[in-house]
Amino acid sequence: MDDLERFKDWWLTNRPINTPPDSKLVYVADTNGLVLYREGQYQVELFSVKPNSTIKPHVHPNVDSYEVYIAGDIVFTCDGLDYAQKELGATIRVRPDSWHSGIFGNRGGVFLSIQKWGNDVHPKFVGDDWKDKDGNKSYCVS
Repeated sequence: MDDLERFKDWWLTNRPINTPPDSKLVYVADTNGLVLYREGQYQVELFSVKPNSTIKPHVHPNVDSYEVYIAGDIVFTCDGLDYAQKELGATIRVRPDSWHSGIFGNRGGVFLSIQKWGNDVHPKFVGDDWKDKDGNKSYCVS
């Protein structure tokens, strides 16, 4: 068990809410995100995605994370494998070089991203640490 997995287990057991004072609800296309917890290089973000939406394949080069199912109709794809999420707390490990995406059905979806930031990058909105196959470097692309 590595330190990120220990942090994930601790956070899911204790679920502290420690939203940073500068945190705001981020609205990007069909996705809303909010930082629930941040301490040092660790961060937990809550995401809500509108029904019948898609998040295209991308990586977060400075983030190692677990994506944790909360609710809705979600099929995550990570490193070419599909994960139909149906059980509260089901997790998928997404490493900094893991290409991943999501398809959200009729109920949309809600999930947590439990993160450890690396490469001396301070945690921020994870969509700002983004690289997709079109060369975009932020989720916030118009």
